[in-house]
Amino acid sequence: MTDEQTPVAKDEEIEQHQETEQPHEEQHAVEPEAAAEQAPEKKELNKGILGQVKNIASPIPGKAQQLKSFITECKRVIRVTKKPDKEEFKTIVKISAAGMAIIGLLGFIIHFIKEIAF
Repeated sequence: MTDEQTPVAKDEEIEQHQETEQPHEEQHAVEPEAAAEQAPEKKELNKGILGQVKNIASPIPGKAQQLKSFITECKRVIRVTKKPDKEEFKTIVKISAAGMAIIGLLGFIIHFIKEIAF
């Protein structure tokens, strides 16, 4: 093809080239019965390969996926939780206060021993 050809001549040459290629492609045609037998195998094979590619492509979830799963878990926890009644709330407050008192007392004892010994 020369540079002097018009775009129309170039288009016609491309069409002629495509027409000459089509019979070549038809030589490789598979009979309908054989194609029907190969189709399920190809689909299963393609699904298996695609699954492997997806596993290889993203073995570690990204930040967006981690954030999405965290939000999903938060929604699930909020749905399951309920507001405590008065008795349950009093019990929670007593246990929390006892825990803080024990930790404070332990800290005071450690500080007191440190002041006496050192």
